[in-house]
Parts: sequence; structure tokens; C-alpha cells
Amino acid sequence: MSALQLFSIGLLLCSTHALTGQTPNRPVPPDVLAYEFVLHDSSYQGYYLTTPFLLGNIVGTEPKPLLVLDSRGYIFWYSLVNAWNTLDFKFNPEYQQYQFIKYSNPQTVQYVLMDTGFNLIDSFTTVNDIRPDVHDFQLSKTGTALLAGVHDSILDLSAYQFSGSQGSGSTRVLGFVVQELDADRKVVFQWNSNEHIHPGDSYVGYPYHPASFDYCHGNTIEEEPDGNLLLSFRNLNAVYKIDRQTGAILWQLGGKFSDFSFANDGGFSGQHDVRRLPNGNIAMFDNANMAAPPQHSRAVEYQLDTVQWVATKIWEYQYSPAFFSSAMGGHQTTADRRHLINYGLNYRPDPSFVLVDDGGARLSELFFQDSVMSYRAALADLPLGNAQRPQIFCTQQGGLVTLSGPPDHTTYAWSTGETTAEITVQTPGEYQLWVNYGSGMLGSEPVVIDDVNSACMLNSTAESEPAGGTSTIFGWYDLLGRQVTPPSVPTGQLWVVRYADGKMRVKVY
Repeated sequence: MSALQLFSIGLLLCSTHALTGQTPNRPVPPDVLAYEFVLHDSSYQGYYLTTPFLLGNIVGTEPKPLLVLDSRGYIFWYSLVNAWNTLDFKFNPEYQQYQFIKYSNPQTVQYVLMDTGFNLIDSFTTVNDIRPDVHDFQLSKTGTALLAGVHDSILDLSAYQFSGSQGSGSTRVLGFVVQELDADRKVVFQWNSNEHIHPGDSYVGYPYHPASFDYCHGNTIEEEPDGNLLLSFRNLNAVYKIDRQTGAILWQLGGKFSDFSFANDGGFSGQHDVRRLPNGNIAMFDNANMAAPPQHSRAVEYQLDTVQWVATKIWEYQYSPAFFSSAMGGHQTTADRRHLINYGLNYRPDPSFVLVDDGGARLSELFFQDSVMSYRAALADLPLGNAQRPQIFCTQQGGLVTLSGPPDHTTYAWSTGETTAEITVQTPGEYQLWVNYGSGMLGSEPVVIDDVNSACMLNSTAESEPAGGTSTIFGWYDLLGRQVTPPSVPTGQLWVVRYADGKMRVKVY
């Protein structure tokens, strides 16, 4: 889906959806919209990567954030990118690199790589008159880059009807292109849907226009264990397996001419983020655009039998109460069978993304502000050994509380909006600091001040219950975020005490 299409949808839907009250509960730096994070279970200790944007401002000039959240939903690292949008932010463990897509305008799209220190190391785009596409960007097992692109063809579709409209004899058809580039950014493989899939395979309900017909709308490139490719086409309600050498279609799952029947399921439609799992199954986010009312989006996993050509649903998750997401979205399954479901284009009170276990129990949920979306989100265990979170120092004189960051940085950003090395605190609250690190900003542990009159005073060993939380202590940490053994006697140092519900408070003990 193009930026202008999303923008039009945003204007329409924003006019018909009332804003729902929310309770933002995590500190944010300047220019990052507030959000609510709900932690149901603290067993997950990895990180969340996401790129939120305000739907009505998708073509605005405001910087768009890359966010890395820690397991408790606090911003560990962020970067504000000068672009119309940022998408598909993820970490590639095989190459120890971060990847994201920088969308400056429809003609200027960069596929960007960062090292483990969040330093920009490379960026490139499609070549040979293939326009870049923002839907996917993968690094292959051999180190090549698999990029999504678009190329037009003029086709005679006068013998067909699309969504009630007669096809034009000179329809400009948007072909979805997979372009594979080697280390020198030369093309080693290219595939164009216009050469293999007829626009007549599209469905009534997806838009037709003779000047620009996006009949297939590809949104996923997935490298198979055998080296071939899985491609997901939203407007065809289908997944295709493509021969990496010849470009031939090996099989089709879903759509008008599926090679598979569905044993225990009605199939999927408008799907996103189709991935091959280590167990051999296919997982995806099923938007359910063509499902019978009431439409409910879901995450789903299929086992494929290529002898009997049967697809069997073996796992699915629908949020309760179920709801519909008409575009975008993702479903990531980890090796230990946790599932991150990103809902894309949806509105509050429904979540932006949810993490569940294999039994469907919710582990965490995130709620961006209404009309703030994220095309895709990702989980990752990140190599952060050199990323030492900045310490916040607390001093108090004459009833004046000062929070200070480390002196050896050039850029500071506080959750209060201030950008100085130190700030004066006058009210209770939760405070966080970010300092320059790599191409962005690295965050401290959050500091909770319950009483400004005793914010930096030595506390007793007795633990009182944090506001809105439980008094059960989950762990003790130093100000670099390293877990430590609780001190047996007062030391006069600052410690971070983490409670079972994810709340944090800094204690001098």
C-alpha cells in the first residue's frame, strides 16, 4: 500500500472513529508520542522493535522514530529519522545487523543497515528502473539483499471486470518485483509478478483504476530452507512459492487457484508477514479482508502437506474481544513459541501489538495513541554488551531536587522534554534520560520519585508498595541495568528495585 493510499484511508477512518481515552504509562523523549504498555508476565527478557507513525501525518515532515523497547516496555534506544516514514525495523542475528526501510517519498526509498552499536553502515536501493517498495527487506543466507520493488506494464484488460468496473485496454498494471542484489549491489535475480500472474486473479473488493492497478500488492519476501522464495500477495489472498532459479511458480496457497485445500479452516485473506517456521509450518497475520462478517483478524499457522495438497490449521490467536485490522500487521513466532502479533491499521481500545504464549495467554500489550500505527513490529534478543545505560544522579539541597546525567555526552533528552545535562524536579513522577549513542539515543533506567521532599534521602530497608503496583520485588539492579545481589547492609548507593508488575523505583540504600 502506497503512502498516499494510507493517507487517504487515514483521513477517512479518522473522521469516523472517535478518539478513545488512554493512560500512557511510560516516559517518552521529545518528539515521540506517548503510549501505554501493559505487562502481564515478566518471563520475556528480550526487546521490542517498532516504528510508530501518526496515520494522518504519514507524508508530514516530522521525524519518524525507530524504537527499541526493553522487556518492561521502556524505551531503551531510539532514533528520529528525517523521512516520511520508517518501516520494517528488525535485527538480523545471523549478520548481527539492524535493518530498516527509510521512506522519504515514493521515488526515494533506502534500505538501511546498522551495526550492533546502532551506527549506520550501509544504505542502498533498487536499480535498473525498478521503483523501490516499502513492504519488505531481507538479507539472504548468502549475504545478498532481497528487496521489494515495483515495475509498470501496460496491459489490455478490456475483457475483464474489476470491482464492477470494466477493464481498460491500456491499463497501467503495477507489477510486484523481487530484486536480489549482491555485495556490489548488482542484480543476481529478478522476478516480476506481471510476467507470471494475471491481473484477472485479483478479487472484487480491492480497488481498480486504469491508470494504476495494484492487482497483487506484494508484502512479504521469505527465503525458504531450499533456497526458493515465498511471496505473499495481499490483493490475491494468496501465497506463492517461487523457483529462485527460473522464476516459475512452484505452488500457490490460497487465492482463486489454490493448489491446497483447507482441512479445518476457511482460509485467509488480505494477509501479511508470511514466514516459514523452523518446524516447517507457515505462519502469517490474517487480516481477514474477505472473511464473512463479522471480520476478525488473527495470527494463524498452517501445516502444509505437499503430497495430498492439504493445508491444516494447527494454531491461531484472536484477541478477545476480537476485532478487524484492514491493512498492515505482522505475526512473529520465536523459537520458544512466543508470538508477537502486530495489528497494523486498527484503533483504540484495541491494542497495537500483543505478545502471547503458545497457549494464548497474554504476556504484554502495547497501545499507541489512537490513529498511531506500526506497519510491523519485531522481537529480538540483542547483543548490547557495550551499551551501558546512562546513570541518573540525584542531589537535593534546600528542598530542590536535581537529576543529572553523565557529563561525557553531547546530547541529552529527558522525558520532561528538556535537553540539558541536568533538570530540576518539582513534582513526583517517573523520569527517564536518553543520551547520544550510535545514530540515536540510549535510555537510562526509569527513576520513580514518590516524594520530592525525600527523593535523594537514604531510605530504610523496608520496602513500601509502589503506587499502583505490588510490593513483591522481582530484582535489584545497578544503574547500568545489571542485576545484582541485594546489599545486606546500607551502602549509601543508588539501586534500581524492580517489582513483579514491572514498576521500577530508584532507592538510595
